[in-house]
Amino acid sequence: MSISPSKQHRYELIYIDEIRFGPPYYSLKINGKLLRNRIFGEVAKWSNDSRYLAVQEWLTIDYAEGPITRVMLFDMEANKYTTFKELEKGFVEKFRFINDQLIYLCDYNNRKRTNEEVRIELGSIKKWYSMKLCMVASLNYRLWRIASSLLRNSRSG
Repeated sequence: MSISPSKQHRYELIYIDEIRFGPPYYSLKINGKLLRNRIFGEVAKWSNDSRYLAVQEWLTIDYAEGPITRVMLFDMEANKYTTFKELEKGFVEKFRFINDQLIYLCDYNNRKRTNEEVRIELGSIKKWYSMKLCMVASLNYRLWRIASSLLRNSRSG
């Protein structure tokens, strides 16, 4: 469990399982509420003022397809969240909050591309969603990912 610097909020990663030859993955509770139908890696970071929590969301646990990850950012004051661009075949990690920026690294696991740093101005984020939606489900997205994976596999074989 991690408590925010202000001690007003907390998150807890709950172990689910491990990727074959890979890292563990978790479910996530924020302030005691479980985020349903989502999975996360170990990487998370509070902003110094406790307003923001950045976490590493996993979009697949399929060994052949993944890793596919993205940053999920929570605004604890506004009770909202947003997500950023998906990173295929890599992990988003090493989150930092400096001034009004979220900075993180895209680690491609030594595949063809080098690691790259991403900087996001927190004030420039336009698309925020209610955390109530996040607590309910992202099941449609999961079903779409599974269906597209099955379709891709049926075409290649």
